[in-house]
Amino acid sequence: MKLTKNIPIFVSSACILWLSNIAFVNAQEPAHALTIHTEHFPPYNYARQENITGINVEIVKALCEHAGVDCNFALFPWNRAMRMTKNTASTGLVSTARKEEREDEFLWVGPLVSGINCVYKLTSRDDISINTNTDLSNYILGTSSDASYIDLLSQLGFDENKNLILYRGKYGALKPFVVGRIDLIIGSATSIASQLEHVDLSVGFVQPVARISSENLSGNYLALNKTTPSAVVDKLKAAYVYLNESGSIDKIRDSFKKDSDLTRPTSVDQELWNICMSEYE
Repeated sequence: MKLTKNIPIFVSSACILWLSNIAFVNAQEPAHALTIHTEHFPPYNYARQENITGINVEIVKALCEHAGVDCNFALFPWNRAMRMTKNTASTGLVSTARKEEREDEFLWVGPLVSGINCVYKLTSRDDISINTNTDLSNYILGTSSDASYIDLLSQLGFDENKNLILYRGKYGALKPFVVGRIDLIIGSATSIASQLEHVDLSVGFVQPVARISSENLSGNYLALNKTTPSAVVDKLKAAYVYLNESGSIDKIRDSFKKDSDLTRPTSVDQELWNICMSEYE
């Protein structure tokens, strides 16, 4: 009889323990899951040994962890990544320029890390003389067709029918640039070295001739599909504030810095060189 009486007590205790464990596990599980789309564009986002990383990818990973959001990352060509994020729930896109025409297409978290953008020529091109930004349109510039600053280039006097050539992919302009079919390219201190590696050049082979105003570029962000629950967006924004104020974002950014030993040509504008070769905004 004692055994019979004890059985219900034992089962009841086990059930309570089991239910408690389930409740604990559920409390630890993220409230929401996101797939973050990105492209290969070092040092902001890229694949390395089957791992997707980069300055802004690592920042977003930290945001997701702090916010309790389960984030997975997927690498695609930029136009496809943009299209998928617009059309698919529970997705995000990084690193995304927060342009005016995109403002209502996404929900935004950031800003993340971006570089100072400048126009560059080959150091060997003595025939290119640029004293002010109005001189830029006297030359042919090449850039990616999905670049975020095409509208800005139009304001600077560049026209597809005259002096602007758009190439597919991030690096399509580099070979024409090296052989002199185009005169100018755009890059930042954080990305120009990675770009030039695609044509086996170092930063010493180029020099900046003008800075692109940062006011018109508005920085890099995590762009979220508009159906993302407001609670998730709020958690990620709160995580951003915390990580930014605590210095964690600066630590991630600094971990990607490379020691640079750049020989500055004596013929260049030293002030412009210092600005364009600064690591970050």
